Amino acid sequence: MIMVTGQEQQAEKLLSKAIYEEEVNGELDEAIKTYQLIVKQYPENRKVAAKAYYHIGMCYEKLGKEEAMRAYRQVIQNYGEQKEIVAKAQGRLSILQPGKLAEKPDGIRIRQIWKSPYTDYLGSVSFDGSLHAYIFWGEGDVAVHYLITGENKVLTNEADLGDSTHFAETPVISKNGKQIAYSWWNPYNTNDLRIIDVDNPSSRLLYKNKGEEVYPVAWLSDHELIAARYNTNNRTVKITSFNILDGTFLDLKTFEDFNWSQLACSPDEKYIAYDFANENKGGNFDINILPMDGSSEISIVEHPANDRVLGWVPGRKEFLFISDRSGFWDLWAITIDDGKPSGPVKRIYNDIGKVKPVGITQNGDCYIGFSRHKFNTYIAPFNAQTGNIKAASGKTLKGSNFWVNWSPDGQFLAYVKLETNDDNPYQLFVQDLKTGKERKLAENLSRTSSSPYWSPDGNKILVVGHEKSKFKTIGYKGAVYQVNVKTGETDQILALSDYKYDVPEDDAFPLSDLGWSSDGRSIYLLFFKDRLIKHDLETGEDKILYNHTDFNRGTLGLSPDGKNLLFGRRIEGEEKSCLVIIPAEGGKENELCTTQETDNFDRALWSPDGRYIYFTERSEGTNLWQIPTEGGKPRKVWHSDNHRVPIFSIHPDGDQIAFSIHEGTTEVKVIENLVQELERIDNMSK
Repeated sequence: MIMVTGQEQQAEKLLSKAIYEEEVNGELDEAIKTYQLIVKQYPENRKVAAKAYYHIGMCYEKLGKEEAMRAYRQVIQNYGEQKEIVAKAQGRLSILQPGKLAEKPDGIRIRQIWKSPYTDYLGSVSFDGSLHAYIFWGEGDVAVHYLITGENKVLTNEADLGDSTHFAETPVISKNGKQIAYSWWNPYNTNDLRIIDVDNPSSRLLYKNKGEEVYPVAWLSDHELIAARYNTNNRTVKITSFNILDGTFLDLKTFEDFNWSQLACSPDEKYIAYDFANENKGGNFDINILPMDGSSEISIVEHPANDRVLGWVPGRKEFLFISDRSGFWDLWAITIDDGKPSGPVKRIYNDIGKVKPVGITQNGDCYIGFSRHKFNTYIAPFNAQTGNIKAASGKTLKGSNFWVNWSPDGQFLAYVKLETNDDNPYQLFVQDLKTGKERKLAENLSRTSSSPYWSPDGNKILVVGHEKSKFKTIGYKGAVYQVNVKTGETDQILALSDYKYDVPEDDAFPLSDLGWSSDGRSIYLLFFKDRLIKHDLETGEDKILYNHTDFNRGTLGLSPDGKNLLFGRRIEGEEKSCLVIIPAEGGKENELCTTQETDNFDRALWSPDGRYIYFTERSEGTNLWQIPTEGGKPRKVWHSDNHRVPIFSIHPDGDQIAFSIHEGTTEVKVIENLVQELERIDNMSK
């Protein structure tokens, strides 16, 4: 029997506390202090000390600091016998510093200029390098980040991610830096093309056509844009130029199959480079250039691997792209002379990552962006009567998992796993918590688009998904499936696009939530905009239980005794929602409570004994509230700072809770000294 000393217990306890600060609360500086204290006080506990050094590296890496590499080296150099944690440190170090230092060009520097959880990289940098246009996803408005002062300024102030849902996308700064063209998302498959002045923010509509989405990509001049036009009916994409003065389009290239290209315009405005999925190579991307004079397009980069557009370097003939031909995404350049490739391609930076183009400035600085999204799933002790979660005492599931849900007997967890390196990144899994064994189910689905719901007998799981063979079919919205837990096979219950009731034309996903009846013979379908239905699996008959114009997503739940249904709906004329309970067969409604600090509920569920309702709201993090089923005043029982906790699932015994914390950040970086490095490579080849 292995005896655990008091000091070892204290070291493990302190490590758990630090990991909680790092991964749950996101208090990285405080976590680093605790890890450093562990190393100082418990150096003899080499297993814990090695883990502490490794997590110090993880914290510094999240903060974008070079000290991360130093911490990982400490693990490798000083704790060689801790093979598992050493392997992890080596893996992180290889990502931060792949290969040997000498293999990286001395001249190039990559510097982070911005990191934020509330933006994305679908913006642009001004030609003079002073502005970064982006979408502020607090509401969905166009905003600018002043790169010199660090100031942020929201321009549009009219987006709404709630009830009416309007927001901006793909902002592109004009060459003179005075205007921003952007796409404006509307319900019912329409994106407007709009423009706004930076100094005097007043937007105006340039183009609108129902069933068409228009996304600006680049400015040819102060009066002409390159844009992508997507027809939602036939799913064709066109590369076009748009004349701002007369409002006319000139179509340059049409993709009959759905294709989203990364585009770039040459500095002399004579060519457009675009990448495209080459179906002859299994969908890997190649790069062509399209002459603006209407002559034949030219292949400039063709390779069995993937090649994606970055753009031209002003004042030079080099064109930049990224390629995964080495097994990593590296930065490459090719000379284009008079519209034709000249000479061999040149790799100029190793393992830059799968980045997106943000813009290349007049001095040759190349701005790039990328996002990280992951879910940390925890199982923690829980008191269903008080709502107390002992998160620091919980354990973490391996992988990036969300939409977790316990099986009726509490032995299994079903969840959707995010696998970013997979062709089908959202896959359904089940894990046996006794053995830790994990299995993938429903492999014929290209993605699982809803939380998994266990049948009452635990033999089937109800999901919404999209089949691989139908994913590109025009008008296909996916289907509801029941999945056999033992075999992993799927049985389609109903196709949403063929449903006998009118599915709203809005391109938002039509289903808000679903669930099983207590006898497993029927399912409940909560449509986002109009109705709650009970669907008989044997007869296919539907019974409308409730009508409303706007339900909250993720709030449908059957009471443990099977007698009542819980759901959330918007209150007409108010910026609030309320929780409603009705009999499981329909009938008189009982309004339980309204939202406390926000407009919408994020999630709602019953306690296993049916005495309480728990619901979550997102307000500077996530708040968990508890209210007695018979009504009363809601009580806040838990809070997660600066993180979204989209899904909770309570163990059938009520003594554990599973939840997933979403962490998403976007980074914008700049590649500096690029021109000098290209000149150095040219001189070496002479």
